[in-house]
Amino acid sequence: MKAIIKREFRGYFTSMLGYTFLAIFLLLSGVMFVTNNLSQGRTSMNDYFISMLSWAIFILPILTMRMFSEDKKQRTDQLLLTSPISITEMVVGKFLAAVSAFGISLAVTLLYPLMMSFYSSVPFAETVSLYAGFILFCSMIISIGSFMSSVTENQIVAAISTYGVIILLMFLDMLTSIVSNPVISKILLWISPFERFTDFTIGILNMEPIIYYISMTAVFLFLAVRVFEKKRWS
Repeated sequence: MKAIIKREFRGYFTSMLGYTFLAIFLLLSGVMFVTNNLSQGRTSMNDYFISMLSWAIFILPILTMRMFSEDKKQRTDQLLLTSPISITEMVVGKFLAAVSAFGISLAVTLLYPLMMSFYSSVPFAETVSLYAGFILFCSMIISIGSFMSSVTENQIVAAISTYGVIILLMFLDMLTSIVSNPVISKILLWISPFERFTDFTIGILNMEPIIYYISMTAVFLFLAVRVFEKKRWS
């Protein structure tokens, strides 16, 4: 698996893809930090992360759209399928490489609370909770993109289909205000990943949303594994 992670991670930064994502992420991150913190004189990063959450769903598919689509287009996926590593190791390795590329971008933003700490008191527990929630949320989005990339060889289709799933999840919050049945409304809120993120904004690492995000990530990675297992034996 280490070889897959190294290969994929290096691939992000031997092409323009990784640098494009890094540039867009840091540009948006800087704008959101100035808008929500510096201009407002606030040390709480609550509004910053809520804003970045909205942007993350649009920029993360940049990382995932080529994850498997490129191999399928160039027919190099056959080499991976016949290699000594298992399909699970291949899928998880590519996923971890994308998460690592995202992690580099996010690590740069640690300068923001560090910079604010020189001038004022930064709510430590809340900040740690927000970073943890953001990592879990974005990992789930990357896993969705992984699955969508595994079912097509077209990178644009992979990105658009990832947006489609995310938009569908966004509508769950909107449906709760339309559905009159309280049971159905409660179920929709339970499924919604955006509603789950609110638990991280109060500075408490609640196990329920953590397990939810990890489970959702595992489900989409499992689906990607199943796609390749079916292809291997077909």
